[in-house]
Amino acid sequence: MNFYLSVNGESSHEIVISRSRFICTFKRISSMDDAQEFIKKIKKEHSTATHNCYAFISNEAGTEQRFSDDGEPQGTAGQPILEVLKKRGIFMTVAVVTRYFGGIKLGAGGLVSAYTRAVAEAIDEAKIIKNIYGVRLDITCGYEMYNVLLQTLKGKVFTTLSTDFENDVKVSIAVPSENADEILDDLTSATLGQITVRKGDFSYYQFD
Repeated sequence: MNFYLSVNGESSHEIVISRSRFICTFKRISSMDDAQEFIKKIKKEHSTATHNCYAFISNEAGTEQRFSDDGEPQGTAGQPILEVLKKRGIFMTVAVVTRYFGGIKLGAGGLVSAYTRAVAEAIDEAKIIKNIYGVRLDITCGYEMYNVLLQTLKGKVFTTLSTDFENDVKVSIAVPSENADEILDDLTSATLGQITVRKGDFSYYQFD
């Protein structure tokens, strides 16, 4: 896969179904340990809740997955949460759905529907980031070439990692790996070879 989606930072969204409160809290994670630490944090914050069910996908390939019903009937909470993450392509993300029971039983089908809706609506409200497999380009140019550089990049898919103004301008950007050679050629041509570009690390980079 050359890209995946993830939430940006941490966010939460609450819905009420038959007087039960369902609070879905997301966090972007970097590992399985990171996910487990966040789950512990949410359970501590909502220690009086009836359930803190969760699911997460903690690797870039989408294959490292865990979920828990946390006392809800088997298959009615954790698995539905995970299925929403998978269907939406949301990886490197943990979702914890906290339930405060409102006194009305929902039944197995009602629970699956409620947990699915809580996560789906939370995703719709969250800031979603596209993570594309790409390469870092470290660019050095004179000040007179900086505007030419910006104009050449205009309309292209890239994200700026850093910009330093010293004796020369040093800009680090990330571009999709499949576009790297084309962008390199365009930069060299537009600046008449008056810039230096070095390829850096290949990795997943965040693009809005």
